[in-house]
Amino acid sequence: MRITFGTKYNQMNYYQSTMQQKLSDINTKIASGLKIQYGYQDSSVFNQNLKLEYEELTLDQGIDNSNTAYTRTLNTDKALSELSETALQFNTKLIQAANDIHSPTSREAIARDLEKLKEHMLNIANTSIGGEFLFAGSNVKIRPFTESGEYKGNSDRLETLISSNNLMPYNITGQELFFGRDSDSYKSITTNIRKFNQSKLNPDIMDRIRRGDIPEEVYIKESDTLRDLIGDDDRDTTNNGKEFFYMRGVRPDGTSFKSKFSFDVGYNNEKNATRVQDLLEKIGREFGNTTKNKVVDVSMNYWGEIEIKNLDPGNANIDFHLISSNADVENVDDLQKMGARVTSFQKSPFLGSYTQSHLESVRDNYDHRISTLPSTFLTKDNAPATLTTKIRDIFPPEIDSLVFAGTRPNTNDGKVDSTPIENLQISIDDDMQVRDLLKAISLHFGGKLEGEIINGELTFRDNNVRNLDTDMLEPPFNGESGFSINLTTFSRGVESQGIRNDYKMEYDRVSFENRGSKLVSNVQQILKGGMGFATDETKLSEVAGGSIDGQVYNLDLSDHNGIPIFAKVEFSNAQGSFLVLPNPDFDPTKPESAELRIPLYNPHDEPPAVNLTKADDVTYRQLMDSIGIALNFTNQDSQSYLNTLLQDGTPTQEGKKAYEELIKAYKSRMEVNLTPQGKMEIKDTMRSISRMQFMIYNAQSNEFSDDALRNHRSFLTFNANNALTIDQPDVSIFEGIDEIITAVRSGIYRPDSFGENYNPDMRNIGIQNSIELFGHFSNHIEKMIAQNGAHGRSFENAIRRNEVLKVQIASIKSDNIGTDVAQTYNHFSNLTTNYNAVLSSTSRINQMSLVNYL
Repeated sequence: MRITFGTKYNQMNYYQSTMQQKLSDINTKIASGLKIQYGYQDSSVFNQNLKLEYEELTLDQGIDNSNTAYTRTLNTDKALSELSETALQFNTKLIQAANDIHSPTSREAIARDLEKLKEHMLNIANTSIGGEFLFAGSNVKIRPFTESGEYKGNSDRLETLISSNNLMPYNITGQELFFGRDSDSYKSITTNIRKFNQSKLNPDIMDRIRRGDIPEEVYIKESDTLRDLIGDDDRDTTNNGKEFFYMRGVRPDGTSFKSKFSFDVGYNNEKNATRVQDLLEKIGREFGNTTKNKVVDVSMNYWGEIEIKNLDPGNANIDFHLISSNADVENVDDLQKMGARVTSFQKSPFLGSYTQSHLESVRDNYDHRISTLPSTFLTKDNAPATLTTKIRDIFPPEIDSLVFAGTRPNTNDGKVDSTPIENLQISIDDDMQVRDLLKAISLHFGGKLEGEIINGELTFRDNNVRNLDTDMLEPPFNGESGFSINLTTFSRGVESQGIRNDYKMEYDRVSFENRGSKLVSNVQQILKGGMGFATDETKLSEVAGGSIDGQVYNLDLSDHNGIPIFAKVEFSNAQGSFLVLPNPDFDPTKPESAELRIPLYNPHDEPPAVNLTKADDVTYRQLMDSIGIALNFTNQDSQSYLNTLLQDGTPTQEGKKAYEELIKAYKSRMEVNLTPQGKMEIKDTMRSISRMQFMIYNAQSNEFSDDALRNHRSFLTFNANNALTIDQPDVSIFEGIDEIITAVRSGIYRPDSFGENYNPDMRNIGIQNSIELFGHFSNHIEKMIAQNGAHGRSFENAIRRNEVLKVQIASIKSDNIGTDVAQTYNHFSNLTTNYNAVLSSTSRINQMSLVNYL
């Protein structure tokens, strides 16, 4: 019989089983190369491995995302490169057009080429890859640009995850490409009335020495005298008085200003004469220049126009308007009333308001035969009057009679006729034309008086005025002239305002430009620092550069139905702000009921709170809502307005609800908004040709009294006969291209190419300035190419970095969960030896019997 020890056997069997399990585990490690197969085998290793696998997957995703985004940047780069090449072709054509030798036919051919290049740029702007538009922002499924260049996309950046918690942008939006901002660019503006040296243009009148020389059109220079700029009616340089300058504008810090100053025009010694340079330096000081610091550069360009450059790069602020006169007045509206000579430096084709009831003629300095009523008579369609224009189309409908007074023309022997003359009263009927008016005036005043209308101005020539030196009817006609004429407008026998200020004189009291269904302003609402435009939620005070408390803005308009309305917006911090409308149910026995004072309720109040908005808290949205309510005036019944009024001086929830109903009502017929470029735009959504006209201006804008200048506070301008913008930090490429094409087609080589002609394109900067403007556009496109290239390089770097990190994580992962094969195999060999020993021992034990103990 065989004898064994059961305990020993069981122990040896346990060791054998354990050895087998260890050998199996090590064999699995060698076969898989992993330390563990399951989490329970080593939780710390398993958890660390999960983290590393997550990082590895994130890097894989980052590489895939980066590759996708990188491909998009390559597509964008191709589109931008083509855009740059097209811009180069456009610039070449533009420089070609700048040559004065072109005929209208050749200019038209170039303009058409430029239009085709613009169309190609629009096609590039609408580039689509895989059904997604490259330059639409995040609205990748929406065609970003219309045929007119209007942007329908957004300014949102597309970003992709290139690694854990690391997003990188990869698109160029249409907003930044075609409407972007270059912080290294400067804003520059120019006047648009060319100024000639009057002494060289009229030597017979102004120059004792060069009398008889051929007149020359020589542009004024900085070194010329102020007399050369302003002109004179005789050869005596000592008898001239002062010239008064009335200046308005916006400084680089965003604050508006106005100033009145004067210079002596006459001189005994030309070396001591006031120079044009003195005027330019004074303008610079008004903008803020000092002896130690210049904020603007003021110069006279080659064409005799004043140019001003903001020396702060990226700052879009500065504006400028200037007129001068031989008269010192407290309100510039008085200049035309008194027949003062006025020199304007800028002009715009904007309709002004009927602000005058009386005009005095002004005699021509260089031809004393000629006297002119100093206002351009424009029709309601903004066209200068001609001989066949009906008188009814020039004056407002309430004006029913005109009265002309004055003094007689010279007698046939050239002497002044001092015989009094009765006033000429003319009743306006529906058939009377300008030619009828001129004929009546010539017959009434007698002599050899001829009347004509030139570019909308009523001009009269007394053909009995002679040469002062020869007493003959030969040039120069600088002899004595006794003729004068003035005009007064009446309504039902009462002197009434029926005459507009001359369009070259006005500043901000001008109508928005009418473009079919739209009314568009020309002044950008720029934040005080000059870095960006106002939005709906921007406060007016943030653009004005200071408090607007106490300011009043007049709204002179024709409403949605074409009915003339005069309204105003009053701003007050103490009492709140109000829209003031005329009361259609006005009771003459109650003068206090003439106006409806509609409160501007605070839109952010939560019921039951209801408050009026303080002046400095009023936003552009609130102002535009007020404008919309005024433009919708005759579409609402009077009760709708009465419901909004304060009750016993207290705002109520019912009043606020009624106010909100007025806002809803106007929005059903029109839209009032700010464009992305900060310009106010009114759109008639009911008619393709709107009946509306609109202007908004500060009620004190034309005041230049000592008190008005001393107490002046920065105010807002929305539409203005201001200096033209040559270039600025913000670009609007398609709008600029349209203006360039117009300049080429119309032959506008520089501002004021039309001379004295009233033309809707008189604010065009011209081909010469367009070359500079388009150069900025081209530079901006190159910057976008560089920016897109930077995006591409960033993704290349991200891909390389992620690949390296992926290798490093794989190495760490291998160290963490990977097995050391040599060490494991050595361990396996040792365990195998031990296992064999256990087997041998177990076998020997199993072979033992009692015989072994005998």
